[in-house]
Amino acid sequence: EGAPAALRETQSPCADNSMADDDDEVVDNTAKANRADMNSLGGGGDDDGGVDAEAAKKRALEMATDDLKQQKAAEAARLKELMAVKISQEDVATIVSEIEVEKKAAEMRLREHGGDVVAALKSYVL
Repeated sequence: EGAPAALRETQSPCADNSMADDDDEVVDNTAKANRADMNSLGGGGDDDGGVDAEAAKKRALEMATDDLKQQKAAEAARLKELMAVKISQEDVATIVSEIEVEKKAAEMRLREHGGDVVAALKSYVL
């Protein structure tokens, strides 16, 4: 109470509902972003502007499916590349015994480090 007025205002951000106004602004911005996303897909948000909502949904689904296919293809290519790396079973056994991980995890870590057992071991502790 004895603090200057400027200090009292900063001490009580909720007293004037400024926090509630911030929440409203976030919701407002989210709604605007959602409408913008729909517009980029060919939909107009609340105002469809004559755009076919089913076509927009179909396009969004196609885009999501394409992204998923690309991710899976990249993952398969990386796995194929890793499987081509030659590793020593002795190195795998060393990692398993020292780090106490499953054999498959040790093999993968060793492959990720080009078969270098020292680099693979360091990756567990660094």
